[in-house]
Amino acid sequence: MAVRGIRGATTSPSNKSEDLSARTKELLLEIHKRNGFLPEDLAAIIFTTTPDLNAAFPALSAREIGWRDTAMLCAHEIDVAGSVPRCIRVLILWNTERTPGEIRHVYLHEAESLRPDLAGPPAEKPALEAYRTPASIAFQGEHGAFSEEAILLGIGSETSRTPCRTFQEICLAVTSDRVEAGLLPVENSTTGSIHTSYDLLLEYDLHIIGEFILPVRECAMLPPGVEVDTVRQVISHPQALEQCARWISSQHWEAVPVYDTAGAAKILAQEKRPDRAAIASETAAKIYGLNIIARSIQDVQANYTRFLLLSKEARPIGKPSKTSLIFATRHKPGALHSCLNVLAQRGINLNKIESRPDRKKPWHYLFYLDFEGDAADPKVVEALEEMRTHTEFVRELGSYPTRTLGNEE
Repeated sequence: MAVRGIRGATTSPSNKSEDLSARTKELLLEIHKRNGFLPEDLAAIIFTTTPDLNAAFPALSAREIGWRDTAMLCAHEIDVAGSVPRCIRVLILWNTERTPGEIRHVYLHEAESLRPDLAGPPAEKPALEAYRTPASIAFQGEHGAFSEEAILLGIGSETSRTPCRTFQEICLAVTSDRVEAGLLPVENSTTGSIHTSYDLLLEYDLHIIGEFILPVRECAMLPPGVEVDTVRQVISHPQALEQCARWISSQHWEAVPVYDTAGAAKILAQEKRPDRAAIASETAAKIYGLNIIARSIQDVQANYTRFLLLSKEARPIGKPSKTSLIFATRHKPGALHSCLNVLAQRGINLNKIESRPDRKKPWHYLFYLDFEGDAADPKVVEALEEMRTHTEFVRELGSYPTRTLGNEE
């Protein structure tokens, strides 16, 4: 397999770390979009920066978008008269069978002057309608997963649905434009918050455009011809096993976690092991030809999972009724109270607050906040402006509609 080089360059508006990071991520994602490689096929990435920039940041930006296993090198360029200031260059070495003519190099912002032959005229942006349903959505798991069920009930069967192995793969599929949106589970009413999802909301620059709350009814199933008496193990996603812990214990079965509920059904159908059952949705049982032996086996019958629909564009799928944001308070007494008080003073109802460790500052925390209202509402605008006076940063994740699916709606 040949190794091809993809060249790219961009400029940063300043030497601030956030500007370097944003411009570098934009460049890397655009290179990814135009060439369509898999991160695991990259051999190495070499970054250079002009002397007026800090060379430590480009590789960090690549790690933050999920390219974690590729060897990377950062270096300063020498000072050359007439060079483009505040310039970040990259050379990506790709293991591929593509010919050199099929490689797409990328030059953005002021760096376009380095390769005018690659800088086409700016595209005219069409007028955007207020709300729009995405035509393609990524979800975690195999076909028949509860995530896919939420898409079918919340959006409809006309939308293209792309299975992903992990939550991070969902975000990468959206940022690389493989799909228009991704559906990410963030909370279950029985087992609580899904912390991996909250961390991804911070890591990726995506917008929440909708929320679906799905009643989750877990089913136990067996391959055709298998008797319950021979079963010793049950496989499913760890969250599903936790939600059905009492029922599993009553059967005296060993709980064995796998990557997905529908994936468990698929594995069971392929292996046809007489000592194994699976827990998944009724839809998964139908898809993979399994027999359901018990329905609604979750320990708490009112069992709901909350999903967020994420997109690169901040265009909700309907009229917003809820807003989410991330913020970090200043490290002083009463800072969190001051932030929350700006909402209470304006009669804005708080739905949820979740704290996560700040990975850049040990023993400091980030807060994820959900409240009722649209960020475009004047009183919300006023509240957020005052909140910023009490914080180190505030990032709006989106204003969006929320909908409970199924018979309980």
